[in-house]
Amino acid sequence: MRTSRRRGRRRSLAAAVLALGLGLTGVLASAAPASATPVDITCLTGTRNTAYTPPLTNTPAPTHLQITDHFNCVSLLSGVSSGSGGFSVDVPSTSCLASVQSPLTSNTATYHWNTGVYSTITFASSTAVRAADGTVTVTSIGAVTAGLGIGQLATRITVEPNLNLTACFGDGLSETNSVLNSLVIAPV
Repeated sequence: MRTSRRRGRRRSLAAAVLALGLGLTGVLASAAPASATPVDITCLTGTRNTAYTPPLTNTPAPTHLQITDHFNCVSLLSGVSSGSGGFSVDVPSTSCLASVQSPLTSNTATYHWNTGVYSTITFASSTAVRAADGTVTVTSIGAVTAGLGIGQLATRITVEPNLNLTACFGDGLSETNSVLNSLVIAPV
């Protein structure tokens, strides 16, 4: 008699655990957009090249930035190990001088991953801080709007030093390269 009660309790417990698991699956699935598959792309190393047209000087002026990013990544869920992409943005007034620019206009970048898929990210919030030594740190926060990771949060941080300090006094600084370029895409 005891054995049949234990089996009955085990079956009831197993049924309750299964029901709870299915219920949680439904809750988690309804929390994300219908087409979203959670990904975990963490790119802590990478490079960025930013070209300025016209070149930056010590006099604030409008300029066009052409940006190219390359990343080395880790992702347990998607298999992504590297990616690259770029975007361009027009800045109404910037210079080589120390400044804080926030919020910058939103920008959209498409990154192509080594797995053959892509992620398009719209960065709605960006802040650029240019230090007295010319180093600019840009922090951008947005969301994946198409492709791998749609609906998920994206954070990008880039640090680009000005290694040609005299350029701003003459013809201008035409490009910078990063010492840090990171991107993280994670479920909300």
